[in-house]
Amino acid sequence: MKIGKMRYRVIIQYPSDTVDDYGNACDGWENLCTVWADITPLNGREYFQAMQATSETTYKIYIRYIDGISPKMRAVHNNQVYEIQAVLADQRKGYTTLMCKGVE
Repeated sequence: MKIGKMRYRVIIQYPSDTVDDYGNACDGWENLCTVWADITPLNGREYFQAMQATSETTYKIYIRYIDGISPKMRAVHNNQVYEIQAVLADQRKGYTTLMCKGVE
């Protein structure tokens, strides 16, 4: 992976349970880190689900190696959210590949 291809700023977020002013549990996201990344669309498809047309796109996001990223997290770039499906980390080569699904 050439570093010059990593031209997108991506925020890696993890789920966090917070409490609002009334003591109610709220689901939220906290930022883990902001990294340079290369985002490559792999494939897309459209299908009918519950009588509605739905589209789904799969992406491959390359970042430098970071320990601790899991499929429970997500990536965000320019208000586009990517749900991490799998993490393929290669510490020896120094990069991590995130297999993601675009969230509409």
